Amino acid sequence: MIVILGPTGTGKSEIGINLAHKIDGEIINADSRQIYRGMTIGTAKPNLENTKSVPHHLFDCKDPDENFSVFEFKGLVSDAACEIQSRGKIPILVGGTGQYLIALLENWTLDGGPPNPQLREHLSDRLSRLGLENLVEELTNTSPDLANIIDLHNPRRVIRALEKIHNTDNYAKISLQNGLHDLGTVPIFGIQMPRNRLYLQVDSRADDMIRNGWIPETQTLLDSGYGTDLSAMGGIGYKEISEYLLGNSTWAFCISKIKSRTHRLIRTQSNWFRRIDRSVTWFDSHESNPEKISDQISRLMT
Repeated sequence: MIVILGPTGTGKSEIGINLAHKIDGEIINADSRQIYRGMTIGTAKPNLENTKSVPHHLFDCKDPDENFSVFEFKGLVSDAACEIQSRGKIPILVGGTGQYLIALLENWTLDGGPPNPQLREHLSDRLSRLGLENLVEELTNTSPDLANIIDLHNPRRVIRALEKIHNTDNYAKISLQNGLHDLGTVPIFGIQMPRNRLYLQVDSRADDMIRNGWIPETQTLLDSGYGTDLSAMGGIGYKEISEYLLGNSTWAFCISKIKSRTHRLIRTQSNWFRRIDRSVTWFDSHESNPEKISDQISRLMT
């Protein structure tokens, strides 16, 4: 198996598809938002042409009102990778959800451990200064599985969940009972870009998504009964567009919030990637195009 990771907007998906053509591989999704059906434009899923040219796995496997945990992700990745390998193909895990990737690579199981008074004081101070939304956004971005199973309107539970995330010493390591083995030797390739250029790129991408139908896509979800209280509907863009459609915000505030949350997500993802306890081979997608990067990765794999 090969892992391609990096912040949103760096071109991971295109590089993964190019690489799959070169090494006879198949793509496995490692983006916690792309698992949801009906959320295509706003999560930047690969288009039909791409999915026809290269098999893709773990996309559109849950409805927005269904829970999805890091443990389920690990099991599904293991199953998909083993099935791909059984056909003589190479699994290529592509995504930017750092917690899911690290949990898979290091076989984590979450144990919150005892309360941390200093951390709790810090989080309580943030709650009073910045409001519950700030804490909920961090929780949703860093640990979608926890966000799915707790009451996000309850400050005490949100703070306790964040304690679990920050208490990285309390992550115990376990072995997968079946499926993938030797994950410690999996090659990891990272895609990055200078932060200021990446911000401009994701801002432009957000405008393109709006033009390509993000608003009607969100309206369809609302019309289907998926409310704003769902974790999936709290994802970047869907929450803001829903509030706009419901008459609770202006368009200017909506698009500004989408872009600022995406910038924050990039910083959060980068922080997660720094926790990886092994070598990552990094490429700059501003200096090299996706075809060149996939060529370089292909040569490194031979």
